Amino acid sequence: MIADLELGPDITTTPEEMATSARLTKTYSLMELHLNKEQELFIKDKLSSKLWRMDNLYTIRDKNNVKAIMRLNKSQRRSIQKYKHKRKIILKSRQQGISTLFLAYYLDACIFKPGFQAGIQSYGLDESNKLQKRAELMWDELDQNIKDLLGITLVSNNSKGMTFSNGSVLKIGNFRGDTLQGLHVSELGKIAKRYPDKADELKKGAFQAVSVGNIITIESTAEGQQGLFFEMWQRATNKVERGKKLTQLDFEPIFLGWMDDPDCQLFDEVDIEPYHQDYIDRLYEDLPDIELSRPQLNWLCAKLDELGESDFDQEYPATPKRAFAQSVEGTYFHHQYQKLIKEKRIGWFPHVPGYPVSVAWDLGMNDEMVLTFLQTVDGHPRVINAYHNTGQDIEYYAKVLIALKDKYKYEYGVTIVPFDIEVKEMTSGMTRRQTMNKYGIRNIRVLKRLSFMESIQVARQLINIVEIHETLAEHVVLSIQQYRKKYDSKIGAYLDKDVHDIHSNYMASFRYLAQGIGLSRLTKRDKSVPNSVRLPKRSYQGPKRSPSVAV
Repeated sequence: MIADLELGPDITTTPEEMATSARLTKTYSLMELHLNKEQELFIKDKLSSKLWRMDNLYTIRDKNNVKAIMRLNKSQRRSIQKYKHKRKIILKSRQQGISTLFLAYYLDACIFKPGFQAGIQSYGLDESNKLQKRAELMWDELDQNIKDLLGITLVSNNSKGMTFSNGSVLKIGNFRGDTLQGLHVSELGKIAKRYPDKADELKKGAFQAVSVGNIITIESTAEGQQGLFFEMWQRATNKVERGKKLTQLDFEPIFLGWMDDPDCQLFDEVDIEPYHQDYIDRLYEDLPDIELSRPQLNWLCAKLDELGESDFDQEYPATPKRAFAQSVEGTYFHHQYQKLIKEKRIGWFPHVPGYPVSVAWDLGMNDEMVLTFLQTVDGHPRVINAYHNTGQDIEYYAKVLIALKDKYKYEYGVTIVPFDIEVKEMTSGMTRRQTMNKYGIRNIRVLKRLSFMESIQVARQLINIVEIHETLAEHVVLSIQQYRKKYDSKIGAYLDKDVHDIHSNYMASFRYLAQGIGLSRLTKRDKSVPNSVRLPKRSYQGPKRSPSVAV
């Protein structure tokens, strides 16, 4: 089979390509095609190399809508040569040609690998149709001699994809239930922002259709610090920043800024105004090793005038931080998160047997329930797990507690709930607290009501010292990053009011946890429970036990 790119910076001959050359030559011999010396050399030196094929065989329409052979630009070449991981997530500036690159990449795989199943997903019908037309152009303009050498024809071309005579299929659209060997998702940020249900379907459907060891590529411009693309980007960069080895299920983050694009130049002179210079100075502070040419500066100033700074940084970022800068300004815990990362308090912090496990509950918007689990070990609080679900009753979550107790050997201590737990439910006439007691949940600590900003301050105190399990409590980490203020576009300012989403639910549970374990000393009962967060550091003297809940 044709191997995927495993090449260095130059076009080289690899063992995989040598095997490919031998296979192709044997195939043509069996087809009774008599190859001359020139054809044999062509197969050996060129056609066997995927990199050569990507740089010489496929016709595209360039930025001026003129048909031309695709020549890999700097960003395209980096994406497939420098980064070797099978799963890649690419944050990019506009017009880098990445969707076209991977369209050609997977079409090439379908042509040269019998039985290859590949999928391309874009964010709308119009964009999908454009990708379909590009794929058709690449196939139609492919040299007929190469098609004849391979003995391949196009069997069908419809809304279900392009099917080839070698059994390969290139699909553009919905892939749930299919088995794919390669998948590319274009503009996932836009999909997640405009069609969150579609993004969720991609995560649960298309991503699961690609088995471990096969290829998934995701690319997008930034669309705010929310949604599936941002979550996946943060998850990928967090792992790299912490020096963790990528598994086959992890995505390798790739950033492609506007300075990598040779088209981001303007040779007409543009005056550099004071506000341009201020932006340029801040850019050099972020990237002290760069030096912009005069054509790049001309282009930068013209684009800043056209788009404004915020939109420019989103569409043409120079760094990942700038791509998401607008939303970072509205987050509650940005500085605390940076400290969390710097002090390496996200990692392998598992449950320690014998220490009680506190559980904070939040019943959020749309009946979204979040449970956050915390232990204090040797005076150090650690979030060891988190769970969320929707549309379930308290009996269900009681069963969840039992299941986690059986699996991890938890010994439950305090159950932390907000003040409104005493409100009666119309259906049963019982308070939620009474319902919790009914299903065996004991040692309930009901919190006094704090103002919203007081609870934010308490949460910040906990983030400054807490340790977090990087996998079992991954969503807590993501929500600390993404929990943000509501933006009022009419006045152009952020309000001291949060955006209601899954991150606000997680952070409500976290805020209750921070209050309930003693940071604020504002609970209604259980005053005898020590303020575990403020315990002095001590040497390990064996586990401390407290009464566990009935579950």
